Amino acid sequence: MTKNIVNSQIDCPQGVEIKEIIKETHDVKTFVLNRRLLNAKLGQFVMIWIPIVDEKPFTITQSDPLAITVKKRGKATQTLHSLEEGDILGVRGPYGDGVFSLNKKKKIMLVGGGYGTASLKILAETAVMQNIEVDAIIGADTKKNLLFVDHFKNIGAKVTITTDDGSLGIKGFTTFALFSLFKLQNQNYDAIYTCGPEIMMSKVLKIADKYNIEVQASLSAYMKCGFGICGHCALDPLGLRVCKEGPVFSSDILKKIDGFGYNTRDKSGRLVKWSEMI
Repeated sequence: MTKNIVNSQIDCPQGVEIKEIIKETHDVKTFVLNRRLLNAKLGQFVMIWIPIVDEKPFTITQSDPLAITVKKRGKATQTLHSLEEGDILGVRGPYGDGVFSLNKKKKIMLVGGGYGTASLKILAETAVMQNIEVDAIIGADTKKNLLFVDHFKNIGAKVTITTDDGSLGIKGFTTFALFSLFKLQNQNYDAIYTCGPEIMMSKVLKIADKYNIEVQASLSAYMKCGFGICGHCALDPLGLRVCKEGPVFSSDILKKIDGFGYNTRDKSGRLVKWSEMI
């Protein structure tokens, strides 16, 4: 008998009410939904259907109740930002077999760039609850775009802030601060977890490799199905799918991805440079 490809419990959108909307920054909001996802694993995502507009993947930033954090970009997220508490969204998931692992970790570093910091929020909370020492570097282009800085501090993480323009914290990139911790302060970690611009994550990988430290990175890609059928988010030349085998990949896989940090695929599936997507 052929194995069912579609799991009706997670692959069919379910209407869920927006319970609360929290403004994080001028263009980022957290949507708390009237649903619990107690089985969600660290780093997994859900597909969110915005009625009549589009369906998009979003990292789970809270599981009980379910919450997603959304940056206003294109038509779908602009529409999402215009919704109010009580409105209904379609939700399916959670998805992703590649998740963050905290197994046997005692001290970790989180490196979040821009909106990517949202993908590290629930990881930081879980690590602290497991009595793991958490250091975090949170960066953005400017002060107003920094995300979850106070939250990370409040849960007990040691936070270093960077901004490209120097409006708060260290002037420069997150990778500059990371390299400084190793070079000047002789810090060491069991693993580095990162999410943000891919070029940033590729540089995190290079720094970590120099000091023989494991990296776990949460990748993003255009997705259409969310559960591995369409292959739109496949990574060259491995064929691994961000939605299925990811979204989190470890150092050994990241090193094998063609053009990691430089190439990606656009909406049509065409291979392009990241600079063309900005």
